[in-house]
Amino acid sequence: MKLKKITSIILACTMTAALFAGCGKKEAKEPESAKANETTLSLWTVFTGSDGDVLKEIINKYNETNEDGITVEVDIMDNDTLQSKLPAAISTDTAPSFILVGIEYIQEYVNNDSLEDISDFWKATNTNEDNYYENVVAKSYVGDTLYGVPMQYNLQYLYYNKDMFSDAGLNPDAPPTTFDELEECAKALTDKDQGKYGLAMPTDFGYYVQYLWGNGGDVINTATDENLLNSETNIKTLTWLQELKKAGVSPDGLTSAEADTMFQSGQIGMCLAGPWNINILNGLGMNYGIAAMPSGSDGAYSAEGGCSYMIPKGTDEATKNAVYKFMAYWLTDDVLKEWSVRNGFPVWSYSLLEDEEIKSNDILNSVSEASSIGRDWHLGYEYGTQIDNDVMKPMMENILMGSDVTGEVKDASNRLDEIVTK
Repeated sequence: MKLKKITSIILACTMTAALFAGCGKKEAKEPESAKANETTLSLWTVFTGSDGDVLKEIINKYNETNEDGITVEVDIMDNDTLQSKLPAAISTDTAPSFILVGIEYIQEYVNNDSLEDISDFWKATNTNEDNYYENVVAKSYVGDTLYGVPMQYNLQYLYYNKDMFSDAGLNPDAPPTTFDELEECAKALTDKDQGKYGLAMPTDFGYYVQYLWGNGGDVINTATDENLLNSETNIKTLTWLQELKKAGVSPDGLTSAEADTMFQSGQIGMCLAGPWNINILNGLGMNYGIAAMPSGSDGAYSAEGGCSYMIPKGTDEATKNAVYKFMAYWLTDDVLKEWSVRNGFPVWSYSLLEDEEIKSNDILNSVSEASSIGRDWHLGYEYGTQIDNDVMKPMMENILMGSDVTGEVKDASNRLDEIVTK
């Protein structure tokens, strides 16, 4: 893959577009030549958020307007179901034409020989790879081989309630930019008598590594499998987080879903989340802002995420080429613009960044600007899911509930060793 300049940037719907024929015993049959040009593609995806309606509309528009006779039919299911169904479908030649899932699955799929090599996509569709952020496109490569086409890109952002900032005597146009400022704002926003909290600190939040990165720490070197968790730097950062939680800035036993709900209802002043909350907040008419993850002593970093279209192994060439046409359609500025404007996802097309409507959108400017601090949190790493579920989440839950930090880090580090030395 050619290296390009790096710049600073899920869903629910069910939609079936069926082929139709008129009624009547003696109606004229459709010409065989027309039928031969018609193609129905099946798409499996896990998009179960409010932005699924937008995806549905975009796909429906494609079905109605494309001149290639292509119809995309979407099958929505939860992620666990898709992940359990896909291997069997591939082995029995009943897999969908393509899938739309998180980029964190690409490496696992490649290891299991579950994806088609689509390295010829750019040339076959005459799509300019150089028009898209390298850090976004790179997430769909394994080595020099392309296995996915990016659909969206996102980070974690700091959402803050401007009205709560004003009520607490804070500047609503000056969100915290450092960990120290984050602590000050969180404490100022907290008023337990009124049921107000300053900062959501969910026990199941998967991205506390952002705080570790900010102070120069880390969890794992994914290139060498080196365990980096049990360090004085990490212990210091995690102790600070525990003390912040003990100060009462966040409810006890808070889950990520509860954090979103409490922020939406004006009970929490700040929270970290992805762009999928934007539509909900806009619908509520909340006076809110979005900022980049604050910085620690080593800088500011935010965990990257996103989704890509992928083609299961064994897909025939005709189907593969038809999928290419839809994926190329998705990468047009008109489609990417609609997706970003209506859902708040960052812009990652250079040409789209020049669009006047994009330039004048404050929320999009904020999330796109924050994209400069994106960092790979074990995307594609074969032990990534295990590290989240068996190491980080249990450790953070115990630390936030008051357990000894040094002991928790040591125990978590031992679990991490067991995972990466199998």
